[in-house]
Amino acid sequence: MTRQIKALCGAVLLLLAGQASALTTWTLNTGTVNGVGTDTTITAAATGWANTGAQSVGGSTNANTQALELQPAGTNLRLYNGLGINNLDGCSSGSTCDVGDMASNAPEHAIDNEQRKEMVLVSFNAKVNLTGVTFGWIGSDSDYTILAYTGASAPSTLAGQTWGALQSGWTAIGNYANATTSSTPRATGTSVFSSYWLIGAYNTLAGGTTSGMAPGNDYLKLKSVAGTVDTRTPPQGVPEPGSLALIGLALLSMLYMTGRRRA
Repeated sequence: MTRQIKALCGAVLLLLAGQASALTTWTLNTGTVNGVGTDTTITAAATGWANTGAQSVGGSTNANTQALELQPAGTNLRLYNGLGINNLDGCSSGSTCDVGDMASNAPEHAIDNEQRKEMVLVSFNAKVNLTGVTFGWIGSDSDYTILAYTGASAPSTLAGQTWGALQSGWTAIGNYANATTSSTPRATGTSVFSSYWLIGAYNTLAGGTTSGMAPGNDYLKLKSVAGTVDTRTPPQGVPEPGSLALIGLALLSMLYMTGRRRA
């Protein structure tokens, strides 16, 4: 391969590689996410979800098959040292409700998996590689789960779905043991870019590795998330058809001219 073709190929690789922005941290509150860093124009919304709806499978009471419901901000999705959820099924006593899951009760005023499984959906207006999360408060075991939506189009609402049968396109990023309240973001270890991220107490219904983790005793308050915004056009490094055609023509021209010189 000639020097010119090598140079052209290098330029093509740089074009396809694109870039991601510098690291940004978003601090959380009930309903919105505040960007702190280089990408303050990237907006997002934080919403709370739990399986507190009607049974979706069978007739007996089984929290694992209850449908997902939005947990209203300010009433059930609350902010105090990070986001916590006291879910719609919370009660002081009973056999079919989530006993103790009320705003005044620690540790169940947090995002937890005691009886109902609770998660926060962080929705950005751009694709973000979520590199880390921080927690303002933890209780008991404090394991947690992260999912990202990697489908081709925007996901449908979570309402009416179940944790064990989410719409196709949700990917288990990982289950993480023993969260801490360190101000340094806990790394996610993923290279995925997505506009939709679910973060919550360890969720056995969402998939991923479960080794060394036990459900039902994990309590966390989600304080902030950190990540880089995908600035490639189009996102995810997928070249536009027109760009591909120009690249192909350029390579063919270089090969043709090289062949003529050799002849």
